[in-house]
Amino acid sequence: MGAQGTSSSLPPSNSVSHIAPQGTSLWIGTGKGLARSFNGGRSWESFRTVPEFASPGIFAIDVQGDTIWASTGFSKEVNDSRVQTGSGYTYSVDNGGTWTRLPQPLDAPGDSVVTYGINSVKFLPIVVPEQNVTFDLDATRSIVWVASWSSGLRRSTDLGRTWQRVVLPSLNLSTISPLDSLTNYRIDPRRDNNFLLFSVFAQSDSIIWAGSAGGINKSTDGGISWTKFNTLNQQAHILGNWVISIEGQRLDSSYRLWCTNWKADLDPNEQYGVCYTDDGGRIWNNFLQGVKAFDLAFKDSIAYVATEEGIYRTGDGGRSWNRSGTIIDKTTGQRITSSSFYSVGVINDTIYCGSADGLVKTIDNSAHPFGESWEVQRAYRAVGTAATTYSYPNPFSPAQEIVRLHYSTGGSPASVTIEIFDFGMNRVRTVVKDAQRSGTQEYDEIWDGLDDARNKVTNGVYFYRVIVNNGDPAWGKVMVLE
Repeated sequence: MGAQGTSSSLPPSNSVSHIAPQGTSLWIGTGKGLARSFNGGRSWESFRTVPEFASPGIFAIDVQGDTIWASTGFSKEVNDSRVQTGSGYTYSVDNGGTWTRLPQPLDAPGDSVVTYGINSVKFLPIVVPEQNVTFDLDATRSIVWVASWSSGLRRSTDLGRTWQRVVLPSLNLSTISPLDSLTNYRIDPRRDNNFLLFSVFAQSDSIIWAGSAGGINKSTDGGISWTKFNTLNQQAHILGNWVISIEGQRLDSSYRLWCTNWKADLDPNEQYGVCYTDDGGRIWNNFLQGVKAFDLAFKDSIAYVATEEGIYRTGDGGRSWNRSGTIIDKTTGQRITSSSFYSVGVINDTIYCGSADGLVKTIDNSAHPFGESWEVQRAYRAVGTAATTYSYPNPFSPAQEIVRLHYSTGGSPASVTIEIFDFGMNRVRTVVKDAQRSGTQEYDEIWDGLDDARNKVTNGVYFYRVIVNNGDPAWGKVMVLE
């Protein structure tokens, strides 16, 4: 068991890959650990330093009441390439007061046979954590479900002390049941995409959905028997066979099951996009064809989709969509420079969206339409005084990214001017001139690597000068490296 997290006015990281609202609390999974806010992001509790978290990378989170589960992992060098590696799970049953760490589920080398009704099913034992990250998990009142890349779908009925491997249909089967006669049936993720798991959603104790690189699987008996849906075995099918996320939307008188689809290259007609079914999987309705989507969230009849092109919103079941445009915090001047969003969550009328460049939120109601105004929350290293500044990332490549010039007004309202100079101290760009800043927080200004004539600057070292209220300048250095 472990202690609670540490408090901060900022999120732990600008890379927000997972969002899990619970009541009025907001949980986020980031590249620097798990965190939560009770007040819409004005302050944060970070669990990065809690020793029960094996590594800071969060690959999945699930929050059900006071029970929180997180999957952790990291990238390691193997034969001159980076390999995603699972480091286990951390969970709390008292709303983050204490934590328990579990290892990544692994098999013994000879542990290869599972009894399945009248059959003995052979599994490839997964004996190493490499390529064995758990990308999703979901907990019901009695069972925890985990979806992992090489070790497939597993479940635990004892809070992770033991794990049971789940038998799914292979690509050449549409259904599987313990009453089937299975001859030489083998579950080997190296040879069958439907055994490479990426998502899981427990609609109830008995109805379970599992997404793989071979389609979406449904069980109505608690994970014993399964039906598989993909582009190869249906007419009104999902768009693509790699199912990245699965979420359920409760409507007034029905239940709608959504999933995001990527190409798995099993079928030349596969597409990126999102789908939903209103009839348990018999018919799928397809939307946002060609768009890479990552996550889904709902507010009553409204659906929000986090994609590489921004946040899409539909209030009429997909008949029409609108999309987030340029995201700028009008109060602080902070803006999100990337269009890609990886996570989305809803608390009442507030929509939270996670990117690799920060966490944003907007209100969506009759008085304030979606995207009318944005609040941008970003992590930074505070300088505390107008005499100090820094830039990040540094070096930076203008073809791939922007550089942020960080400074403080010393806590007072101020007029700010920032200029860029080359190594010969020739001014090449005025970033802001006499910009008014309230001083309520510290600031970032963005340089895109262009000069005042909108030409790319050459590689090399550049200096920048921050002048606050015509006081003594603060100097910083940036290296441009294409």
